[in-house]
Amino acid sequence: MKPLLTLLTASFFTFVFVSSCKKDGSKSGIKTIDSLTLQIPDSLAFPSGEIVVTITSTDTILVSVPPFTNLSNLIAQITITGTSISPASGTKQDFSSPVTYTVTAQNGSQQKYTVIVSVRGVVYFGSGDDNFYALDAVLGNLLWKTTAGDFSYSDPTLVNGIIYAGNIDENMYALNATTGAVIWKYTTSSTIESAPTVANGIVYFGNDGYQFYALDANTGQLKWQFTAGHNISTKPVVLNGIVYFGSDDSYIYALNAASGSVVWKYQTGGLFNHSGPAIVNGILYIGDRNSDLYALDAATGYVEWTFYANGISLEQSSATVANGVVYIGGWYNILDFTQAGSLYAVDAATGALQWTALDGLGIGSDPTVANGLLYITCDDTYLYAVDVNSHAVVWRDPINAMGAAAAVSGGVVYCGGGGTRYFYSMDALTGATKWTFPVGDNEPTRTSTPVIAGSTTL
Repeated sequence: MKPLLTLLTASFFTFVFVSSCKKDGSKSGIKTIDSLTLQIPDSLAFPSGEIVVTITSTDTILVSVPPFTNLSNLIAQITITGTSISPASGTKQDFSSPVTYTVTAQNGSQQKYTVIVSVRGVVYFGSGDDNFYALDAVLGNLLWKTTAGDFSYSDPTLVNGIIYAGNIDENMYALNATTGAVIWKYTTSSTIESAPTVANGIVYFGNDGYQFYALDANTGQLKWQFTAGHNISTKPVVLNGIVYFGSDDSYIYALNAASGSVVWKYQTGGLFNHSGPAIVNGILYIGDRNSDLYALDAATGYVEWTFYANGISLEQSSATVANGVVYIGGWYNILDFTQAGSLYAVDAATGALQWTALDGLGIGSDPTVANGLLYITCDDTYLYAVDVNSHAVVWRDPINAMGAAAAVSGGVVYCGGGGTRYFYSMDALTGATKWTFPVGDNEPTRTSTPVIAGSTTL
């Protein structure tokens, strides 16, 4: 019979047992791995439940270990039925690549076992409960949290092992992505809702005090500062040495990314709240309060086309462009809040409306497109998955996101459900819940759009 693997745990070690159905384990032709223990040098082994084992074939063992584990320096303690094993048990191994073990029986026959160890990924997000969280992306376990203030409005950015996130306490934070320790924080003139963008070693963001900042990403020192005519709460985009953003003064700005000098600016008919720019093939797409979706030449600011959403504000949803289509959520008619918006799909080249969906639900979040499905949260409390070809709803879940947007990675959707006081991990195709993590204690709390790093599957 083929080898069978089971997982047992003890207080100090995690054991992987491989056994074979054999009548007499002393026979000279028997050669199996009976147990395999992974341990970090000079420390205890992984806590119970932190190791997940999967078998893909009779001679392949998959081991999933916690985030941030250094695979290049693990000790494998192995017991066998046989006379010898190579590499030897108890030696340090580099599991950043598969390691093949050969077990030799008394009669000289051999059996090879390939052990593949992978590190699970991390999901990061900020919350209105004054915490910033890092969770195991596969199991949902808390890795760390940093308490500083409301992180829910400024969506975080992860670059080179550092999390950048703005806070209502007027500070931009740089956090160590592994530990959550504050590397630096920069105090601005007002609250920060703008999500930071990092490019060429510079952090770009705006605040509610009409200021736009460029900081050194490593030190937090100010490089330059620009004053607009009103709040700046959009996420900037940097391309070809130019940084782009919208302001509540109704202007779209294009600034020199190195100096902050104005390259061009364009005044629309309405302000930009959360709605930030998306740039694809040299065209900038952005929606405003006056119900207009703009397509501008990113180099010159020339208007290529506009789409009008029949009085519905587009200020709360940043456009997403995929396969020649611009997707954006419609919020409400601000002159008549009984008129709620829909999901709009607009031809990226012409501005012609292709279709609408989720009509009259009111959308205050960004759309996310992955593998033919669009994910977006609406004011009816549901997170929706919409087929971009048929425009039909594939699944929905009443997580009550309170305007939070979803992120998708490796077939998994992550989104905060502030109204239910949980953060969710769901199967991207079916919507089935994989795990939940409590946030907000006993009060509803909004969460930011999550950032996912690394593997989301076992």
